[in-house]
Amino acid sequence: MTDPASAPTPTRRRDVRRQRDGGQQGGGNKGDGQQHGGQAAPAAPLTFAQRRDASMTLITSVMEHPLDPGYAEVHARRMKNDDVPSVHTTRGKLLRVGILVLSMVFGTGLAIAVAQLRAPEPAVREARLLLEEQVTQKNDAIAAANASAETLNSEISTLQQRALAHTDPHLLADIAVDELHNGTAAVSGPGLEVTLTDGGGGLADGPDAGQMVKDHDLQVVVSALWVAGAEAVAVNDVRLTMTSAVRNAGNAVLVDLIPLTGPTYIVRGVGDAEAMQASFARSEAASYLTLLGSEYGIDSSVVQQATMDLPAAGAQTLHYAREVESTS
Repeated sequence: MTDPASAPTPTRRRDVRRQRDGGQQGGGNKGDGQQHGGQAAPAAPLTFAQRRDASMTLITSVMEHPLDPGYAEVHARRMKNDDVPSVHTTRGKLLRVGILVLSMVFGTGLAIAVAQLRAPEPAVREARLLLEEQVTQKNDAIAAANASAETLNSEISTLQQRALAHTDPHLLADIAVDELHNGTAAVSGPGLEVTLTDGGGGLADGPDAGQMVKDHDLQVVVSALWVAGAEAVAVNDVRLTMTSAVRNAGNAVLVDLIPLTGPTYIVRGVGDAEAMQASFARSEAASYLTLLGSEYGIDSSVVQQATMDLPAAGAQTLHYAREVESTS
């Protein structure tokens, strides 16, 4: 059984705790914990070395002083000398000015480099001019060859008529009808003229691909003219035959592999002008032209002509022939 006199009292607990916390470090004597009448003396204020978290001085310092002393000193100096520009402020302004100057220099150099790259070199310009000259020469040669072929076809037709006029006039009439149908003979007469123009009117900047007349647009008009009763049809003076094809090659329109020059395309059909116009107005081609104008800006017109001259097509390739019995 424990002796009540030996049991630790509250005063003793405080003395023991005070000795553990600061007795050894503070260098106190044995009797410092007691005063007159055995009562405890007031505890001395704890210094930084006597705090319980003395072993955590770094963390405590960071929590109590989060700002580095150097930054605090600079901030205080700036607040004190607010009207006097500091060295760092002047340096920052100089740095910004330097960056602006360098940006302008680099931007100017980049613009000059782009301009030089976009500018055609003399060799490229000469090559382009040479190609343009060759294309012009070839086109002139083709035009001369076509003119020569037309002259020869005309001579053949004249000789043929002379030879058959007395010997077989019925065969000569059949040949004339066949030439009219296959397009190898030039025709003249009244008819209907349909005009289509690229959107934008063919200005220098040019329309986009959607505003340009396509092969399908011309095919619709040509088919409508045939149905309306046209006896002969030509697109930009290129005569159509039973084997003709209207196609697109990129943005260019080809008729029998002959490129047509825009922005205006003229389709002519020889026949009864009034009957053809009435039939064309009732066909789907009329509403199709209206759609082209409203959606793509392609202008169109349908006009009667009192007389039109359609050229003959080139000589057709012979795929089949039979011998004609001699009448002599």
